[in-house]
Amino acid sequence: MDEAYAHLEVNNLKDNKKSLLPPDGGWGYAVCIGVGFTFMLGFGSSNAFGILFNDFFLEQDGASGLPLVIGVYNGALSISGFLSGIALKKYTFRQVGLVGAGLFVLGDVLTIFVERTYQLVFTFGVIRGAGFGVMIPVSFTAFNCYFTKKRTAMMSANQTMSSMASITFPIMVTFLLSEYGFRWTLALIMAVDLHLVFAMLVMHPVEWHMIKVPGCAEIELTPDCESKSPKKVKIKSDVYDESVIKMLPADENAIEIKPTATRHESIQKSIMKAIYDNVEVDLLKDPRFVSTLVGLGFAFVSDVTYLAMEPMLLFSYGYTKMQVASCVMIGAVADLLARFGLAVFTYFYNVDSKTVFFFGTCITMVLRIALICSDNLIFVISITAVSGLVRCSVQVLFPLVLVTAAPDRFPAALALHILFSGILMLVTDPLIGVIYETTGSYTNCFIAMSFCCLVCIVLWTIDYFVSRK
Repeated sequence: MDEAYAHLEVNNLKDNKKSLLPPDGGWGYAVCIGVGFTFMLGFGSSNAFGILFNDFFLEQDGASGLPLVIGVYNGALSISGFLSGIALKKYTFRQVGLVGAGLFVLGDVLTIFVERTYQLVFTFGVIRGAGFGVMIPVSFTAFNCYFTKKRTAMMSANQTMSSMASITFPIMVTFLLSEYGFRWTLALIMAVDLHLVFAMLVMHPVEWHMIKVPGCAEIELTPDCESKSPKKVKIKSDVYDESVIKMLPADENAIEIKPTATRHESIQKSIMKAIYDNVEVDLLKDPRFVSTLVGLGFAFVSDVTYLAMEPMLLFSYGYTKMQVASCVMIGAVADLLARFGLAVFTYFYNVDSKTVFFFGTCITMVLRIALICSDNLIFVISITAVSGLVRCSVQVLFPLVLVTAAPDRFPAALALHILFSGILMLVTDPLIGVIYETTGSYTNCFIAMSFCCLVCIVLWTIDYFVSRK
């Protein structure tokens, strides 16, 4: 997703003797560290959610509230992320980013005092999820503005930091719970998450750090890369990094509001116009794109819900917190190794991303069923490790699958994916919670996750045979 919110427009203009270019280092390294901390703290604590709140849910109503919290969290993340991308056209990185960091930390503070599941839905799900969603496009956009040639290497470093957090957070949370208890653990996590404020403070406008290079192309910044500038990006170059492409159409036309309209109506019109300008719904007229969109959405629901509910299933097997944390850590290590292996393999060989994603989803469906067939520790560790290896096919390849579905309109396709996945999680995850509430069994919940994978498999199989004809 490192290209997801970059929208640069390439135009050929006159060369200057001395031109301004992004630093590709310098203060960009501070920005890179800020992006790394954002993903470490955002994804790390979320991966330990099941371990952290296991006892809380047992005191309330079992695990029926867990899918609801996770669904609301990811739905709020997706929707706020989409709106944050729009806000970046008007406000600076730090203005938008500090709002996100403030919401994230506020959610942490309020979560310390929750007593009921519905309170956790609001504090952790809505507020914290929205905060993280706001910071994601800020991080990606700032990163893209500071780096061009070193973009791939620096993004790889950020992804490694995120993966390391996924590995260490479950063990850390288990240790904190045993030493300090539930409430103090939440307070310590909140203290760690305060670093996000500093991570957003380093997101300086890139024009503060542009460097003069003789005989190179000059870059004039967009509103995303320049503070409150009404200009569009113009890259004066005949040869430039191919990764700098125009993404998410940036319509800079002002929103006209009739004098007779009320303030409430004006806000509604502004929101609707912003959504209309950034979502190209005519893509939904293409059946093959719809098939890809729906399949990706259901595969994401299965993946995200599995990460949250796997610890609860293992606790029901009678495992200790350290055993559960070890299983989660093994899955994260396997995921990290798989990402590295996939990067090396695809460097030498071309692969069909959609085919790899399809077979990865097929294997994932089988693994979901296998996990509920036995509570043997060695068997569960093996299934978890294989699941981690396969998971990278979902997490890493989904942008490439979207590109194949809409090669010339990736920004619009991504925007639709974000909105669809967020809404789908808001609907599907609570239904999985209802399944647990009704049956009292995790088995049926994991069967429901497998069914989500099956939706993707069936749709894409039908699409394959139809398109083949």
